Amino acid sequence: MSMIKRCFLLTVMMLFIITASGSAMAHSELSGGKYFTLIDDNNNVILFTAMMVNKGDEYISTDNSRYRVVDITGHTARCVYQGKEKMPVIDDSTRNNALGYSGTRLTPVAANKKPTIAIYHTHSDESYVPSDGAESVNGKGGIYDVGKALSNRLQQLGFNVQYNHNNHNPHDVNAYSRSRKTAAGLLKQRPDVILDVHRDAVPAEQYNTEVKGTEATKVKLVVGNQNPNMKTNLEFAKRMKAAMDKKTPGLSNGIYIGKGDYNQDLSPRAMLIEVGAHTNKKNDATQGVMLFADTLPAVLGINPANTNATPAAKPLSTQNQGAGTTILIILVVVAAATGGFYLLNRGSTSK
Repeated sequence: MSMIKRCFLLTVMMLFIITASGSAMAHSELSGGKYFTLIDDNNNVILFTAMMVNKGDEYISTDNSRYRVVDITGHTARCVYQGKEKMPVIDDSTRNNALGYSGTRLTPVAANKKPTIAIYHTHSDESYVPSDGAESVNGKGGIYDVGKALSNRLQQLGFNVQYNHNNHNPHDVNAYSRSRKTAAGLLKQRPDVILDVHRDAVPAEQYNTEVKGTEATKVKLVVGNQNPNMKTNLEFAKRMKAAMDKKTPGLSNGIYIGKGDYNQDLSPRAMLIEVGAHTNKKNDATQGVMLFADTLPAVLGINPANTNATPAAKPLSTQNQGAGTTILIILVVVAAATGGFYLLNRGSTSK
């Protein structure tokens, strides 16, 4: 076998290894009570997170300051300030009798439609220690109570809700691969939004808040930067944060943009939300997620009083190719691998 053929085959094999290991690291989390601390140039704490932090990750804080991770030492990530993020502006349109946004590329759901929200849990074991007695429950953890509260509140607001209770344990790097089947199944119902509901694993003070006199936990949004829908996912997250900031000040815990895809390549309106941490009371988390639900009519540009028609059929317009692009990339890599093995076999038989 020639040197060129050997190099070609080695390159293809390395692509598979790098892709697999990168995906695993992106979806992993710290355990044993450990978490990352994000700090700025003046050593001020920006954020605590149990997610795996990588160089290049970004965070839009509660005051819309955007930071980028430039160095990681142990569990401390040093960040550089990138400036204030330009956020969408809520337009309370009385003419359209709907809540929409101006200055964005996203088209609101029609006001006379009844949107559908899909909900599932990739990490089915996640629980709240003060209420559930443990941070992880084998089977369905306390996070399902939070999901139920979200589902019930959305239905009260007039939304269609598709709540999938599938269990995706164990809580490991392959959980997202298992939950992908669930997400893909939910997409057959043509939801306008699909939410993967989690909780974080950091000190309680990171999420403790009071909104309109109600004790609750904050809600953090997570966007994966390794998917073809990243731009529209982020724009959608910014709309969610803008709605929280206006409708429920103090509820948002910012937007984390991290390495991974989190199955968000399946839809431009797919979002991972973290409702409190394992150290928070579950009741506070349910209060937080219900307040979050109250902002979704504004996010989708509809009036909850008019959500009594059929689901919107038109998908979110996007510059990205979504799942189709992902499949195409996989096919190209597989084709390259097949070509490499063909050349290898041809070289062997020619001797």
